[in-house]
Amino acid sequence: MDDKNILLMIPGPVPVHPRIYLAMSRPIYGHRTKEFRELLEESIEMLKKICRTQNDMFIFSGSGTSAMDSAIANLVSKGDEVLNIMGGKFAERWGEITQTYGGKSIPVNVEWGTAVNPDDVIASLEANPNIKIITFTHNETSTGVLHPAEEIGKIAKEYDKLLLVDGITSVGGDYCETDKWGFDILVTGSQKCLGLPPGLGMIAVSQRAWEVIERRTDTPSYYLNLKKYKESSKKFDPPFTPALPLFYAAKEAFQLIVDEGYENRVKRHRLCAKATQEGMKQIGFELFANEKYASNTVSAVKYMDGLDDAAFRKTMLRHKVLIAGGQGKIKGKVFRVAHMNLCSEREVLLTLALIELTLKELGFDVKLGAGVAAAQKIF
Repeated sequence: MDDKNILLMIPGPVPVHPRIYLAMSRPIYGHRTKEFRELLEESIEMLKKICRTQNDMFIFSGSGTSAMDSAIANLVSKGDEVLNIMGGKFAERWGEITQTYGGKSIPVNVEWGTAVNPDDVIASLEANPNIKIITFTHNETSTGVLHPAEEIGKIAKEYDKLLLVDGITSVGGDYCETDKWGFDILVTGSQKCLGLPPGLGMIAVSQRAWEVIERRTDTPSYYLNLKKYKESSKKFDPPFTPALPLFYAAKEAFQLIVDEGYENRVKRHRLCAKATQEGMKQIGFELFANEKYASNTVSAVKYMDGLDDAAFRKTMLRHKVLIAGGQGKIKGKVFRVAHMNLCSEREVLLTLALIELTLKELGFDVKLGAGVAAAQKIF
Protein backbone atom coordinates (compact mmCIF):
# COMPACT_ATOMS: atom_id res chain seq x y z
CA MET A 1 0.00 0.00 0.00
CA ASP A 2 1.29 3.43 -0.92
CA ASP A 3 -0.02 6.83 -1.95
CA LYS A 4 -0.79 5.55 -5.46
CA ASN A 5 -3.57 3.17 -4.41
CA ILE A 6 -5.47 5.02 -1.67
CA LEU A 7 -9.12 4.00 -1.37
CA LEU A 8 -11.25 7.01 -2.23
CA MET A 9 -14.35 7.15 -0.05
CA ILE A 10 -14.99 10.84 -0.68
CA PRO A 11 -17.99 12.26 -2.58
CA GLY A 12 -15.95 12.84 -5.71
CA PRO A 13 -13.67 12.22 -7.38
CA VAL A 14 -14.56 8.55 -7.12
CA PRO A 15 -12.63 5.39 -8.03
CA VAL A 16 -12.74 4.81 -11.78
CA HIS A 17 -13.25 1.48 -13.52
CA PRO A 18 -10.19 0.14 -15.43
CA ARG A 19 -12.24 0.08 -18.65
CA ILE A 20 -12.58 3.85 -18.39
CA TYR A 21 -8.85 4.38 -17.93
CA LEU A 22 -8.31 2.20 -20.98
CA ALA A 23 -10.78 4.25 -23.02
CA MET A 24 -8.96 7.44 -22.04
CA SER A 25 -5.65 6.03 -23.23
CA ARG A 26 -6.73 5.65 -26.85
CA PRO A 27 -4.94 7.92 -29.35
CA ILE A 28 -6.38 11.39 -29.76
CA TYR A 29 -8.45 11.74 -32.91
CA GLY A 30 -10.22 14.63 -34.58
CA HIS A 31 -13.51 15.80 -33.13
CA ARG A 32 -14.79 17.10 -36.46
CA THR A 33 -15.06 13.56 -37.75
CA LYS A 34 -17.71 10.97 -38.42
CA GLU A 35 -16.21 8.75 -35.70
CA PHE A 36 -16.53 11.37 -32.98
CA ARG A 37 -20.04 12.39 -34.03
CA GLU A 38 -21.14 8.77 -33.74
CA LEU A 39 -19.50 8.48 -30.33
CA LEU A 40 -21.24 11.65 -29.12
CA GLU A 41 -24.63 10.53 -30.46
CA GLU A 42 -24.36 7.15 -28.72
CA SER A 43 -23.18 8.80 -25.49
CA ILE A 44 -26.06 11.28 -25.44
CA GLU A 45 -28.62 8.53 -26.00
CA MET A 46 -27.24 6.49 -23.10
CA LEU A 47 -27.05 9.58 -20.88
CA LYS A 48 -30.73 10.29 -21.56
CA LYS A 49 -31.58 6.80 -20.32
CA ILE A 50 -29.52 7.35 -17.18
CA CYS A 51 -31.19 10.75 -16.55
CA ARG A 52 -34.64 9.37 -17.39
CA THR A 53 -35.40 12.03 -19.96
CA GLN A 54 -36.35 12.63 -23.56
CA ASN A 55 -35.30 16.26 -23.31
CA ASP A 56 -32.31 17.72 -25.15
CA MET A 57 -29.02 16.87 -23.44
CA PHE A 58 -25.60 18.43 -23.80
CA ILE A 59 -22.16 17.68 -22.40
CA PHE A 60 -19.77 20.51 -21.49
CA SER A 61 -16.02 20.31 -21.06
CA GLY A 62 -16.26 21.70 -17.54
CA SER A 63 -17.27 20.55 -14.06
CA GLY A 64 -20.83 20.12 -12.88
CA THR A 65 -20.77 23.75 -11.80
CA SER A 66 -20.36 24.74 -15.45
CA ALA A 67 -23.77 23.21 -16.12
CA MET A 68 -25.27 25.10 -13.16
CA ASP A 69 -23.70 28.29 -14.49
CA SER A 70 -25.14 27.62 -17.93
CA ALA A 71 -28.62 27.05 -16.57
CA ILE A 72 -28.71 30.41 -14.80
CA ALA A 73 -26.91 32.32 -17.56
CA ASN A 74 -29.39 31.12 -20.17
CA LEU A 75 -32.60 31.41 -18.16
CA VAL A 76 -32.19 34.27 -15.68
CA SER A 77 -32.33 37.86 -16.87
CA LYS A 78 -31.33 40.80 -14.69
CA GLY A 79 -33.96 41.43 -12.07
CA ASP A 80 -35.66 38.04 -12.39
CA GLU A 81 -36.82 36.65 -9.08
CA VAL A 82 -35.47 33.18 -8.38
CA LEU A 83 -36.52 30.98 -5.47
CA ASN A 84 -33.36 29.28 -4.22
CA ILE A 85 -34.04 26.35 -1.87
CA MET A 86 -31.11 26.30 0.55
CA GLY A 87 -29.97 23.79 3.17
CA GLY A 88 -26.36 23.11 2.24
CA LYS A 89 -23.17 24.34 0.61
CA PHE A 90 -24.15 23.31 -2.91
CA ALA A 91 -27.71 24.61 -2.66
CA GLU A 92 -26.18 27.95 -1.73
CA ARG A 93 -24.21 27.86 -4.97
CA TRP A 94 -27.46 28.21 -6.93
CA GLY A 95 -28.10 31.46 -5.08
CA GLU A 96 -24.57 32.72 -5.67
CA ILE A 97 -24.79 32.04 -9.40
CA THR A 98 -28.23 33.67 -9.54
CA GLN A 99 -26.81 36.86 -8.06
CA THR A 100 -23.76 36.72 -10.33
CA TYR A 101 -26.04 37.04 -13.36
CA GLY A 102 -28.16 39.81 -11.87
CA GLY A 103 -31.09 37.73 -10.65
CA LYS A 104 -32.81 38.43 -7.34
CA SER A 105 -32.28 35.47 -5.04
CA ILE A 106 -35.20 34.70 -2.73
CA PRO A 107 -34.01 31.99 -0.34
CA VAL A 108 -36.06 29.28 1.31
CA ASN A 109 -33.88 28.65 4.31
CA VAL A 110 -33.57 25.01 5.36
CA GLU A 111 -31.82 23.83 8.49
CA TRP A 112 -28.71 21.90 7.53
CA GLY A 113 -29.27 18.18 8.03
CA THR A 114 -33.01 18.36 7.31
CA ALA A 115 -34.93 18.26 4.04
CA VAL A 116 -36.90 21.17 2.67
CA ASN A 117 -40.52 21.36 3.83
CA PRO A 118 -42.70 21.65 0.69
CA ASP A 119 -45.08 23.92 2.62
CA ASP A 120 -42.27 26.45 3.02
CA VAL A 121 -41.77 26.49 -0.73
CA ILE A 122 -45.48 27.07 -1.28
CA ALA A 123 -45.52 29.87 1.30
CA SER A 124 -42.62 31.62 -0.41
CA LEU A 125 -44.26 31.32 -3.83
CA GLU A 126 -47.49 32.75 -2.42
CA ALA A 127 -45.61 35.65 -0.85
CA ASN A 128 -43.56 36.36 -3.99
CA PRO A 129 -45.85 35.95 -7.03
CA ASN A 130 -43.22 37.32 -9.47
CA ILE A 131 -40.86 34.39 -8.95
CA LYS A 132 -40.05 32.81 -12.31
CA ILE A 133 -37.69 29.99 -11.40
CA ILE A 134 -37.11 27.51 -8.55
CA THR A 135 -33.69 25.96 -7.94
CA PHE A 136 -32.72 23.16 -5.62
CA THR A 137 -30.09 20.53 -5.03
CA HIS A 138 -31.60 17.06 -5.14
CA ASN A 139 -28.90 15.30 -3.13
CA GLU A 140 -27.02 17.72 -0.86
CA THR A 141 -23.49 16.36 -0.58
CA SER A 142 -22.43 18.69 2.22
CA THR A 143 -25.14 17.47 4.62
CA GLY A 144 -25.96 13.96 3.38
CA VAL A 145 -29.60 14.88 2.72
CA LEU A 146 -31.81 13.66 -0.14
CA HIS A 147 -34.50 16.28 -0.76
CA PRO A 148 -38.07 15.37 -1.88
CA ALA A 149 -37.62 16.08 -5.58
CA GLU A 150 -40.93 14.67 -6.76
CA GLU A 151 -42.89 16.88 -4.34
CA ILE A 152 -40.98 20.00 -5.41
CA GLY A 153 -41.67 19.10 -9.04
CA LYS A 154 -45.41 18.98 -8.36
CA ILE A 155 -45.29 22.41 -6.70
CA ALA A 156 -43.34 23.92 -9.60
CA LYS A 157 -45.91 22.56 -12.05
CA GLU A 158 -48.87 23.78 -9.98
CA TYR A 159 -47.44 27.30 -9.74
CA ASP A 160 -46.14 27.29 -13.33
CA LYS A 161 -42.49 27.92 -12.41
CA LEU A 162 -39.41 26.62 -14.16
CA LEU A 163 -37.56 24.07 -12.02
CA LEU A 164 -33.76 23.86 -12.11
CA VAL A 165 -32.30 20.82 -10.37
CA ASP A 166 -28.76 19.93 -9.33
CA GLY A 167 -28.54 16.16 -9.73
CA ILE A 168 -24.76 16.04 -9.53
CA THR A 169 -24.66 13.42 -6.76
CA SER A 170 -27.91 11.61 -7.48
CA VAL A 171 -27.81 10.90 -11.23
CA GLY A 172 -26.38 7.42 -11.75
CA GLY A 173 -26.73 6.46 -8.10
CA ASP A 174 -30.31 7.06 -7.05
CA TYR A 175 -33.74 7.66 -8.52
CA CYS A 176 -33.77 10.90 -10.49
CA GLU A 177 -36.82 10.93 -12.77
CA THR A 178 -36.24 14.06 -14.84
CA ASP A 179 -39.33 13.94 -17.02
CA LYS A 180 -41.69 12.19 -14.62
CA TRP A 181 -40.92 14.65 -11.83
CA GLY A 182 -41.13 17.72 -14.05
CA PHE A 183 -37.56 19.05 -14.09
CA ASP A 184 -37.06 21.79 -16.67
CA ILE A 185 -33.31 21.72 -16.19
CA LEU A 186 -31.27 18.86 -14.77
CA VAL A 187 -27.53 19.31 -14.32
CA THR A 188 -24.99 16.69 -13.34
CA GLY A 189 -21.25 16.10 -13.37
CA SER A 190 -18.81 13.41 -14.28
CA GLN A 191 -16.85 12.62 -11.11
CA LYS A 192 -19.65 11.41 -8.85
CA CYS A 193 -22.06 8.50 -9.44
CA LEU A 194 -21.34 8.47 -13.17
CA GLY A 195 -17.86 7.20 -12.32
CA LEU A 196 -15.72 9.42 -14.52
CA PRO A 197 -12.75 11.64 -13.74
CA PRO A 198 -13.61 15.31 -13.12
CA GLY A 199 -14.08 17.59 -16.09
CA LEU A 200 -17.50 17.07 -17.70
CA GLY A 201 -20.78 18.82 -16.93
CA MET A 202 -24.12 17.64 -18.36
CA ILE A 203 -27.43 19.43 -18.76
CA ALA A 204 -30.93 18.39 -19.83
CA VAL A 205 -33.23 21.13 -21.13
CA SER A 206 -37.04 20.90 -21.39
CA GLN A 207 -39.21 22.48 -24.07
CA ARG A 208 -40.58 24.93 -21.49
CA ALA A 209 -37.04 26.05 -20.72
CA TRP A 210 -36.28 26.44 -24.44
CA GLU A 211 -39.23 28.79 -24.81
CA VAL A 212 -37.55 31.17 -22.36
CA ILE A 213 -34.04 30.68 -23.73
CA GLU A 214 -35.02 31.30 -27.34
CA ARG A 215 -36.76 34.58 -26.51
CA ARG A 216 -33.58 36.00 -25.05
CA THR A 217 -31.30 38.24 -27.06
CA ASP A 218 -28.81 39.05 -24.31
CA THR A 219 -27.51 35.71 -23.00
CA PRO A 220 -24.42 36.71 -20.98
CA SER A 221 -22.37 33.63 -21.81
CA TYR A 222 -20.42 32.66 -24.89
CA TYR A 223 -18.96 29.26 -24.04
CA LEU A 224 -22.03 28.00 -22.16
CA ASN A 225 -24.66 29.48 -24.48
CA LEU A 226 -27.25 26.74 -24.92
CA LYS A 227 -28.42 28.07 -28.30
CA LYS A 228 -24.97 27.27 -29.68
CA TYR A 229 -25.12 23.75 -28.31
CA LYS A 230 -28.62 23.16 -29.66
CA GLU A 231 -27.66 24.30 -33.14
CA SER A 232 -24.53 22.15 -33.17
CA SER A 233 -26.38 19.13 -31.76
CA LYS A 234 -28.33 18.71 -34.99
CA LYS A 235 -25.22 17.09 -36.46
CA PHE A 236 -23.61 16.03 -33.15
CA ASP A 237 -20.85 18.50 -33.92
CA PRO A 238 -19.83 20.28 -30.67
CA PRO A 239 -19.55 24.08 -30.88
CA PHE A 240 -16.14 24.07 -29.16
CA THR A 241 -13.26 21.63 -28.87
CA PRO A 242 -14.27 18.93 -26.38
CA ALA A 243 -11.97 17.30 -23.81
CA LEU A 244 -11.60 14.26 -26.04
CA PRO A 245 -10.18 11.69 -23.57
CA LEU A 246 -13.06 12.44 -21.19
CA PHE A 247 -15.60 11.95 -23.97
CA TYR A 248 -14.03 8.60 -24.83
CA ALA A 249 -14.30 7.74 -21.15
CA ALA A 250 -17.90 8.97 -20.93
CA LYS A 251 -19.12 6.54 -23.56
CA GLU A 252 -17.51 3.65 -21.66
CA ALA A 253 -18.87 4.83 -18.31
CA PHE A 254 -22.40 5.25 -19.64
CA GLN A 255 -22.23 1.79 -21.19
CA LEU A 256 -21.21 0.30 -17.84
CA ILE A 257 -24.22 1.94 -16.18
CA VAL A 258 -26.66 0.87 -18.88
CA ASP A 259 -25.31 -2.69 -18.75
CA GLU A 260 -25.75 -2.85 -14.97
CA GLY A 261 -29.35 -1.67 -15.30
CA TYR A 262 -31.03 1.34 -13.71
CA GLU A 263 -32.87 -0.52 -10.95
CA ASN A 264 -29.87 -2.72 -10.13
CA ARG A 265 -27.62 0.31 -9.80
CA VAL A 266 -29.99 2.20 -7.55
CA LYS A 267 -30.51 -0.91 -5.42
CA ARG A 268 -26.75 -1.37 -5.00
CA HIS A 269 -26.21 2.25 -3.97
CA ARG A 270 -29.09 2.10 -1.49
CA LEU A 271 -27.82 -1.16 -0.01
CA CYS A 272 -24.34 0.30 0.48
CA ALA A 273 -25.87 3.41 2.07
CA LYS A 274 -27.94 1.40 4.53
CA ALA A 275 -24.99 -0.79 5.47
CA THR A 276 -22.72 2.22 5.94
CA GLN A 277 -25.23 4.10 8.06
CA GLU A 278 -26.16 1.14 10.25
CA GLY A 279 -22.48 0.38 10.71
CA MET A 280 -21.76 3.95 11.79
CA LYS A 281 -24.55 3.88 14.36
CA GLN A 282 -23.32 0.61 15.86
CA ILE A 283 -19.82 2.05 16.18
CA GLY A 284 -21.36 4.87 18.22
CA PHE A 285 -21.75 7.66 15.70
CA GLU A 286 -24.86 9.68 14.90
CA LEU A 287 -25.86 10.65 11.37
CA PHE A 288 -25.95 14.37 10.67
CA ALA A 289 -28.93 14.05 8.35
CA ASN A 290 -32.46 13.34 9.46
CA GLU A 291 -32.61 9.60 8.76
CA LYS A 292 -35.91 9.92 6.90
CA TYR A 293 -34.08 11.92 4.25
CA ALA A 294 -30.58 10.43 4.47
CA SER A 295 -28.71 10.36 1.18
CA ASN A 296 -28.13 7.07 -0.61
CA THR A 297 -24.83 8.19 -2.12
CA VAL A 298 -23.01 9.93 0.75
CA SER A 299 -23.30 9.73 4.54
CA ALA A 300 -22.54 12.74 6.75
CA VAL A 301 -21.60 11.61 10.26
CA LYS A 302 -21.32 13.68 13.45
CA TYR A 303 -18.06 13.47 15.35
CA MET A 304 -18.11 11.94 18.82
CA ASP A 305 -17.27 14.27 21.69
CA GLY A 306 -13.53 14.69 21.87
CA LEU A 307 -12.80 13.28 18.42
CA ASP A 308 -10.65 15.71 16.45
CA ASP A 309 -11.39 16.06 12.75
CA ALA A 310 -7.78 16.44 11.61
CA ALA A 311 -6.48 13.60 13.78
CA PHE A 312 -9.26 11.24 12.69
CA ARG A 313 -8.91 11.84 8.96
CA LYS A 314 -5.11 11.87 9.13
CA THR A 315 -5.11 8.47 10.83
CA MET A 316 -7.59 7.11 8.28
CA LEU A 317 -5.30 8.34 5.52
CA ARG A 318 -2.37 6.57 7.17
CA HIS A 319 -4.48 3.43 6.70
CA LYS A 320 -4.82 4.46 3.02
CA VAL A 321 -8.50 5.46 3.12
CA LEU A 322 -9.45 9.02 2.20
CA ILE A 323 -12.68 10.34 3.69
CA ALA A 324 -14.05 13.88 3.49
CA GLY A 325 -14.47 16.50 6.18
CA GLY A 326 -17.37 18.87 6.65
CA GLN A 327 -17.97 22.04 4.66
CA GLY A 328 -19.11 25.54 5.48
CA LYS A 329 -20.60 25.97 8.94
CA ILE A 330 -20.27 22.28 9.81
CA LYS A 331 -16.57 22.05 8.99
CA GLY A 332 -14.83 20.13 11.76
CA LYS A 333 -18.15 18.86 13.12
CA VAL A 334 -18.80 16.03 10.65
CA PHE A 335 -17.00 13.71 8.31
CA ARG A 336 -18.44 12.29 5.11
CA VAL A 337 -18.15 8.84 3.58
CA ALA A 338 -19.35 8.31 0.02
CA HIS A 339 -20.86 5.12 -1.33
CA MET A 340 -21.14 5.87 -5.02
CA ASN A 341 -20.11 4.34 -8.33
CA LEU A 342 -17.67 1.43 -7.68
CA CYS A 343 -18.93 0.68 -4.19
CA SER A 344 -19.86 -2.72 -2.80
CA GLU A 345 -19.50 -4.84 0.32
CA ARG A 346 -15.71 -4.71 0.05
CA GLU A 347 -15.39 -0.94 0.20
CA VAL A 348 -18.01 -0.45 2.92
CA LEU A 349 -16.75 -3.21 5.22
CA LEU A 350 -13.11 -2.18 4.82
CA THR A 351 -13.91 1.46 5.58
CA LEU A 352 -15.94 0.60 8.68
CA ALA A 353 -13.24 -1.75 9.96
CA LEU A 354 -10.56 0.91 9.56
CA ILE A 355 -12.75 3.53 11.23
CA GLU A 356 -13.03 1.23 14.24
CA LEU A 357 -9.27 0.65 14.24
CA THR A 358 -8.62 4.39 13.95
CA LEU A 359 -10.88 5.16 16.89
CA LYS A 360 -9.09 2.51 18.98
CA GLU A 361 -5.72 3.99 18.07
CA LEU A 362 -6.94 7.44 19.06
CA GLY A 363 -7.91 6.16 22.51
CA PHE A 364 -11.67 5.70 22.14
CA ASP A 365 -13.44 2.81 23.80
CA VAL A 366 -15.07 1.07 20.86
CA LYS A 367 -16.14 -2.51 20.37
CA LEU A 368 -14.08 -3.72 17.44
CA GLY A 369 -16.22 -5.39 14.81
CA ALA A 370 -19.58 -3.92 15.89
CA GLY A 371 -19.96 -1.66 12.89
CA VAL A 372 -18.68 -4.30 10.49
CA ALA A 373 -21.11 -6.89 11.88
CA ALA A 374 -24.06 -4.50 11.50
CA ALA A 375 -23.12 -3.85 7.88
CA GLN A 376 -22.63 -7.57 7.21
CA LYS A 377 -26.17 -8.22 8.38
CA ILE A 378 -27.47 -5.65 5.90
CA PHE A 379 -25.52 -7.20 3.04
